[in-house]
Amino acid sequence: MRLLWRMGLVALAVSLVYWFTVPAARVSVIADSWEAPVVDQVWHSRSWGFLMILNKASVIDRLKGLPVSSLTIQRERPWNSTVEVDIADPDVVIRQGKQFGVVFLSMGTAYAVTVVPESWNVVDVTGFPSLSSAFLSASLEYAPLCSQLMQHRDQLAITGMSLSSSMGLAIRLKDGKTLVLGDSTNGASKIERAIAVVSMPAYKGKPITVDLRFDGQAVIPGTP
Repeated sequence: MRLLWRMGLVALAVSLVYWFTVPAARVSVIADSWEAPVVDQVWHSRSWGFLMILNKASVIDRLKGLPVSSLTIQRERPWNSTVEVDIADPDVVIRQGKQFGVVFLSMGTAYAVTVVPESWNVVDVTGFPSLSSAFLSASLEYAPLCSQLMQHRDQLAITGMSLSSSMGLAIRLKDGKTLVLGDSTNGASKIERAIAVVSMPAYKGKPITVDLRFDGQAVIPGTP
């Protein structure tokens, strides 16, 4: 009798493993258009051993760092499985030449892609590191500030953004002004001060440099 019980428990354990898990290598993950390279990057960047539990919670956990909006799991017995994933659009895309860094602000993550839809919020920059990992790190750091600046692009007449070791992030305006913002902190305050200076009649149309790196100040070199 004990032997039968043991055999029954073993059979039950095997059945549960078979029913709820799959070999990780037999799971195919698919996504549409631009999403596929990003999903593939994240999915294969983590090792989960030979078997994985195949349910929505485990899949979302494996895709941690991406804003998963929906997913569908289809299992083909005995082992093959397909996971269809949809993720939300990125908050901002940092573009430098042919490099693109898609940034998800709420997730605090950035990923490299090769193409982006024209409808996205794309910010062109120069001076960012060219090495992919460093470029993504800088993109993630400056994305919130770049995104805020894009909301005031027309008001400030922004023509370009550049990053340097000496000034940090600086933006060029249509009338020749240069606004030095420095690091990525206090973006709203810096932009508010920039708008105030640009709106002053005394500085309208003048190609001056405005240094906004000092808290609560807008320093204009050469002026008292």
